[in-house]
Amino acid sequence: MTLNKDGSFTTAGWPIDLESATGDPERTGNGTWELTPADSSDWPVSFSFREISGYWDSETEGGNYGSGVYVGGSREKPHLYEFVGDPDVCDLITFTRTD
Repeated sequence: MTLNKDGSFTTAGWPIDLESATGDPERTGNGTWELTPADSSDWPVSFSFREISGYWDSETEGGNYGSGVYVGGSREKPHLYEFVGDPDVCDLITFTRTD
């Protein structure tokens, strides 16, 4: 996943849990991202996918596919994460920052 300063993003291989997706599970996607307010019930980092290969295309489907991730770590070593399935199982996908 690449988060750009202009609020756009691209992904490869995520999101992985799309039940009705077709084709290669290493799908690509793109759209916009934003930080949400601390008192929001949404994800701390919210994604609005315009396109997910084999699953979603805003030009033909209309609208966007929404998703997001949680934030952990510290300011110096932040990481983003998402629960896979039931959060009580604590199965996580973790994204770490690279330069």
